[in-house]
Amino acid sequence: MSAVDSDAAVGTQYFKVNDLVRSGFSGAGDVYFAYAFPANLTPVSIMSPIYRVGRTFTSVQHRALRYDTLANKSQNGTNYLDLPTKNSVSAEITGEPTGIFASTTASTTLAKQDAVVNSNHIDFTLDTVYANEDGSSGAYSAITYVEASCNALPTEQFGAIRLRQTGQENATLKAIDITGYTIGTP
Repeated sequence: MSAVDSDAAVGTQYFKVNDLVRSGFSGAGDVYFAYAFPANLTPVSIMSPIYRVGRTFTSVQHRALRYDTLANKSQNGTNYLDLPTKNSVSAEITGEPTGIFASTTASTTLAKQDAVVNSNHIDFTLDTVYANEDGSSGAYSAITYVEASCNALPTEQFGAIRLRQTGQENATLKAIDITGYTIGTP
């Protein structure tokens, strides 16, 4: 991530990657995923770990209770779940559409903490941003790996890679779709 303003609003807002979605695994059967930190970087100080991984298209917003103290940052906001339910939501991103201030208590509904299983996609949840509103720095993400069987040559598809900002802290919902290789249908 670099120090570039991500929109035209007053002040500097950095695009924060909260979810990385890989698509194109619909016919792959079993899919295995992992992540690792490059040996030449110090993970604790400058890298975002992967917090959760799932076979879904939907990126589910996660917020701390408040972003004003370390104790509040370590608690989930009201109705925010570490592991989303899997009932009915198949939207690209689910969560509250507006950002919150550090002293605002985060609150949502359980209906917005839901993502159906979708075998075509893998969603990695992380927190990568040049300068984070909560004071942390995770300008580098972990390296993500996906292993799947492939019976044909991979094809390039627009939207095979999706970078999503899910509105943590004082950020809005945004998505960037990128061309990538797929082995199934994106």
